[in-house]
Amino acid sequence: MMIREFDLEKYIKNSKHVDISDIDLADAKNYPLTPDEIHSLTYMMDIESHTIVYLRSILSTCAIEDADTTAFLSCWAYEEFFHGRTIGQFLSACGIPFSHDRIAEVQRGTSWKEWLKDMGASMVCQFSRHFHAAYLTYGAISELSTLEGYGVLAARTANPILAEILKRLARDERRHYSFYYNKACIELAPRAAQRLTTFIIKHFWLPVGGGVKPDHEVDWILDYMLSGNEGLQVARRIDQTIAKLPGLEWFDRMEYSRQECMRRRAQAKKAPSSNPILAEKPTLKTNTEASV
Repeated sequence: MMIREFDLEKYIKNSKHVDISDIDLADAKNYPLTPDEIHSLTYMMDIESHTIVYLRSILSTCAIEDADTTAFLSCWAYEEFFHGRTIGQFLSACGIPFSHDRIAEVQRGTSWKEWLKDMGASMVCQFSRHFHAAYLTYGAISELSTLEGYGVLAARTANPILAEILKRLARDERRHYSFYYNKACIELAPRAAQRLTTFIIKHFWLPVGGGVKPDHEVDWILDYMLSGNEGLQVARRIDQTIAKLPGLEWFDRMEYSRQECMRRRAQAKKAPSSNPILAEKPTLKTNTEASV
């Protein structure tokens, strides 16, 4: 496949936090905001804000030995932090309060899967120099999924301020995705890198937020973002894009995750008394009464 060059120097030179200074957030509460949108935005805020913790994990792997990746991550973590902060500012402007210690609370809820993934990544680095390819591929999937998610929510919402903010966040995510994807194209050239990446993605990959958020929360966001024919097309678009990477023509993880999510939620609805999904969905009364 043709490898597109990512202009890292241009990215570093122009890197900055998302700018919403021209948006009057005080006006946001005057437009509709549904309970599902609040739920989605809270999920997104938590995962974006968790980036600094994720960065700590990456710094303990051999990915940090690559100069380009190190330079990129320095800017990436800064921009991602402000994604979470910006979503939080929007929610606050709409009267949706959340704890000042939200990041720490989310971190305390992180499951053993995230710990196992971090430990495994460090161990793999001791035996293979190709872990970097797997990390970059994982990052490309995550950034593309986030980019698509912002697009879905922006297209659905009737709140024009939210739609504009999401479009600006998506522009950042597109640059992040571009780095990961194009760098992965290079690192996946050796067959050994392709085999290792295939093994890791098939056995350890989780949708965005997996391991950080509870499983039923991950299922909820997948269901909300990927439901119906529109959602199926989004899942297939992600799969088809990642499948163009060297050695990943088999990739179907998004559609597979979507199908498994739908199956689990269908089963859970048959037993509502034991279903945490039905209990945790936020109820919106008014903008000032709702809380996270």
